Amino acid sequence: MNDELRRSAAHVFVTDILNPVLDDDDAHHLARVLRLRSGQKVSVSDGNGAWRVCEWRDEALVTVGDIVTEPRHGDVLSVALSPVKGDRTDWAIEKLVEVGIDRIIVLAPVERSVVKWDDRKSGANIDRYRRIVRAAASQSRRVFLPMVEGPTPLSVVLSGGGVAVAEPGGATDLAGITTVVVGPEGGFTADEVASAPATVDLGATILRADTAAVVAGTLMVAHSRR
Repeated sequence: MNDELRRSAAHVFVTDILNPVLDDDDAHHLARVLRLRSGQKVSVSDGNGAWRVCEWRDEALVTVGDIVTEPRHGDVLSVALSPVKGDRTDWAIEKLVEVGIDRIIVLAPVERSVVKWDDRKSGANIDRYRRIVRAAASQSRRVFLPMVEGPTPLSVVLSGGGVAVAEPGGATDLAGITTVVVGPEGGFTADEVASAPATVDLGATILRADTAAVVAGTLMVAHSRR
């Protein structure tokens, strides 16, 4: 990671990298939560690989650094997961962003899903997940903002390339795998994953669904860096 990114007092995403303007939530966070002092450095990114350094002055951003454009390295890595009860899905999504996953696919309900939303609640939850992703990407100084998609039918995810379902006894080699699909509590039924192009084993123990998603993401990111 670039030292200027690492040392910045805060990192935010803006619409226009040439003339960065904070949205209301970010402005409140920098001024009232972080309580930045005038002159502190704030890195800003457009979420597509471009970023620059600004200074915090009079509760606004003043550009002081040139625009840097980072190339995207390797494949886009994705985890597809089924929402679980409570706030554990929020936790899993936050950690997936922190470890380096690029795309999070929220699965539509399957047979053993405990969490099932109507259209209104589905839209509200996807919006919340995107806010969680944005906050986690800021915290971890990412310059590519991860995507959140869904709810997506399992069959659609399984029809893509480089896909493997997390299943005990699956392969331990992640070569060629860019999407790992993690089921709900109790897992998928045999019929649901009959068309899965591959399976991958996440270890010798039984993992909670949210933990399995993070383990899958971590293994993919580690493999991609070899």
